Amino acid sequence: MKPTEPVWYVAYGSNLLAARFLAYITGCGDDAVWGAHRGSADATLPTGDRQVVVPYPVFFGGDSRRWNGACCFCPAEPAADDRLPVVGRAWLVTWGQMADIVAQENRLPTSAASLPDHVPGPGETVRVIDGVIDLLLGMATIDGYPACTLASSQPPPPAPPSASYRLVLAAGMAEMGLSDEVAERHLLDLDLTS
Repeated sequence: MKPTEPVWYVAYGSNLLAARFLAYITGCGDDAVWGAHRGSADATLPTGDRQVVVPYPVFFGGDSRRWNGACCFCPAEPAADDRLPVVGRAWLVTWGQMADIVAQENRLPTSAASLPDHVPGPGETVRVIDGVIDLLLGMATIDGYPACTLASSQPPPPAPPSASYRLVLAAGMAEMGLSDEVAERHLLDLDLTS
């Protein structure tokens, strides 16, 4: 794929909130709740976004310095039947921007990311960086464009999130029209420690 070709980045966790996700595109300073981000070399805003379901078992895990608690991780395995469908938000970005996004997710320079020649097919994974969130995980196309999310080959163990991280997820869900009650059910489902 050419760097300018469109791809749906299917986000979960804090990237449900527009302002937080756009830090990966346009950059932001230390005053942001999520800390400073350099942004993408191509700062063109996404040309689309929509609510989707992430068909993988996202959960709160690890201990993020950025968030002072757990954040969301996605292993590349089928979702369990006993959990709610994971709320996702698909952002239509460019293939070139995907390298910036995955690198910033891992707090690494963009040069550390190595994207394949094409987006992986649904359920296929490609290791693209030496980090915790190291996999590009293919999903079904959306409106004729390829789609993928970011996953972890060795996700950390479940752990509770910080209040600030939880609030950002709730705000992102509200931004997409979910009620407080529905958002709270989804947040509880992500917390495997409760």
